[in-house]
Amino acid sequence: MKTKLTFLIAILFGFLNSNAQPADCADRLSIFVELAKSKNYVEAHEHLQYLRKNCPSQNAAIYLLGEPTLNNFIDNAKTPEDKEKHVRDLMKLFEEYDQHFPGNGKGNSVKKGLALFENNVGTTAEVFQVLDKSFKTDKANFTNPKALLLYFQIYVDDFEAGNKGIQLQDVFDKYDLISDKVEEEAKVLSDAKDALIKKQESGEALTTKDERDFNRYEVNLEAFETVGTSMDAKIELLATCDRLVPFFSKSFQDKKGDAEWLRRAAQRLDRKGCSSDPLFAQISDALHLLNPTAESAYNLGVSFYNKKNTAKALEYFNQAAELHTDNNKKANVYYTIASNIYGNGNKTQARAYAEKALAARPSMGRAYLFIAQLYANSVNDCGVTPFEKRAVNWLAAQTARRAGQVDSSLKATADQTASAYEQRAPSKADIHSEGMAGQSISFKCWIGKSVTVPSL
Repeated sequence: MKTKLTFLIAILFGFLNSNAQPADCADRLSIFVELAKSKNYVEAHEHLQYLRKNCPSQNAAIYLLGEPTLNNFIDNAKTPEDKEKHVRDLMKLFEEYDQHFPGNGKGNSVKKGLALFENNVGTTAEVFQVLDKSFKTDKANFTNPKALLLYFQIYVDDFEAGNKGIQLQDVFDKYDLISDKVEEEAKVLSDAKDALIKKQESGEALTTKDERDFNRYEVNLEAFETVGTSMDAKIELLATCDRLVPFFSKSFQDKKGDAEWLRRAAQRLDRKGCSSDPLFAQISDALHLLNPTAESAYNLGVSFYNKKNTAKALEYFNQAAELHTDNNKKANVYYTIASNIYGNGNKTQARAYAEKALAARPSMGRAYLFIAQLYANSVNDCGVTPFEKRAVNWLAAQTARRAGQVDSSLKATADQTASAYEQRAPSKADIHSEGMAGQSISFKCWIGKSVTVPSL
């Protein structure tokens, strides 16, 4: 009887204790959150470690606020050994976050690699190993531009150093994989940004949140553009036409039934400016015959353009644009038609295709700059009087400034270009002497638009 009573008391005590712990965890969490939010990281650290050990699944805030807490200790470490200890602890925190809150989408495996690199802890080989595992197992959350560039940079460095038996084709394959990821992330941002531009152009005002999101999209788009440019610059040192043409020629017969190989080869030759080589035409023909796609149609367009057959080039470029489901790529094809097929020779068609590009991608600022240039080049073709002819520059300036409004990376160029056009427009003295202040001028030429003369 005594034994049974002791057993029941033990069970009761355990039950009460287990029910008391969540309350203790909740209290600890509340204290930790307040301390971490107020940046009192030293005192927060003790509570963080308790929560990680005793209540790891209590709340994701343990890990979200645990990151800056541990980063504070890393930043204030007195010795390299102390810094490494805290970096390793931060890496463990990221692992615990994924363990107790799987599918959190925070890219913690990528953060582990960046923690090593940014704090100069461990070896380059370890950094690459962490990033490589993350890219292969959690690619969806490998969205950090800096990490993507670092991942590629280390791989190229290993190739140039002759490490790991990496071959040139391996570098190309790695470049393709990472470039695809960069384009994928940039597309998400670009589509979101374009949606806000369309909302604004429809006359609907952007909310404060919209404006914050718009700025965030622009900053991140510029970051991905930097990654792409840096990767291209790196690959250009390795992949010259003198090297690429023989490299792909050697494999063409064996690979001409491999649509993916043909697509990659054509893409690389085009990017490197090797599209005038007969090999590019052979690869393009084989790809389009094997698997007609937007990319294969575009490649044939480039091939015919290089042969001065603009009619066939236009046919395939239009086909490529129609086949594309990616609005960014669709816009790029339309812009190619506008600037290369028509250009200044047929301004009406050139503007029409530039506007098609903008319909697909409203944030394509360079399309506005191109249209502005078309207007500026029409000064002598539009207007009746000298005043009206020079007034075309106001329209060119307005269009150029729009480029900077939809794409902040072009703002300096857009403003500088617009100012140059405005200087060519009638002066205040001209406006006064002609009595044109505030009046509207319609251009009956191909432009078919009007402009309001500035008021004095």
